[in-house]
Amino acid sequence: MKVAITYHEDFGKNGFSVLKERIRPSFEALMEAGLVDGVDVQVFKARPAPIKLVEQAHTAAHMANMATDPYREVALLSAGSVMMAAEMVARGEADSAFAFTGTAGHHASRGSCWGFCYFNDVAITVARLREMGLERFLIIDVDPHFGDGTRDFFGNDADVFHINFHSGTDEEHDPAKNNYDIGLTFGASNERFISALKSALELAKDWDFQIAFVIFGHDSHQDDYGGFNLTFEAYPRMAQLIKEAVGEKGLVFVLSGGSCVHVGERVIPDVVRVLAGRWPQ
Repeated sequence: MKVAITYHEDFGKNGFSVLKERIRPSFEALMEAGLVDGVDVQVFKARPAPIKLVEQAHTAAHMANMATDPYREVALLSAGSVMMAAEMVARGEADSAFAFTGTAGHHASRGSCWGFCYFNDVAITVARLREMGLERFLIIDVDPHFGDGTRDFFGNDADVFHINFHSGTDEEHDPAKNNYDIGLTFGASNERFISALKSALELAKDWDFQIAFVIFGHDSHQDDYGGFNLTFEAYPRMAQLIKEAVGEKGLVFVLSGGSCVHVGERVIPDVVRVLAGRWPQ
């Protein structure tokens, strides 16, 4: 199939309060768009991540802190959604995937969490893919908030090429460790964002990764709560550029920040339409 979509109704019922209201409407908009045909584009019900893998990723103290957290179960389910999506891509069952989540992940470090993130879904998934034999990964974080948790996991791991967009002003490149922080400043426009994305993808063009993750926060939209000023037109352009750069290698979009219902209803189907090869050329 072209696109696997992982989803669970608990994301909209029990997800973090700021994030959850967009989930069911955006999923329904995706279904109503006619993209899910059961052949090229299919939906799969997410399952929780294995607790053993989560415990391997996070410290014992963090796991103890999470033991009674009200979002623990939906956070495990969110990590499992990302893992399921990536496993299907890694096994060649899908060319690409879009993973819905009820909590985000990129602010969750080994030993702490904040910003609606409890377990680092991508880091846990990378650990699982390494069990499957994969070694090198590209992570493109387009959420306007700095992905500090992901950097905590992979900052010293040169087998992970981490491109980290944010709404600050700093730009730092560390080719030795494959860490790239790109500050677009507060209120970045479509043109600023797309231009920076093209340059960042150029940096990674010779990197021999096996699967790519996009940490996709639509809080970057001008109507949402993040620090960019993007319009609806930016998202399919972004998805198309990344899809072309990844080529035949696997690609997984991971839902991150964003609370605005009408934004999610528009941009999530648009991204899936690009992944399915149905975006107007």
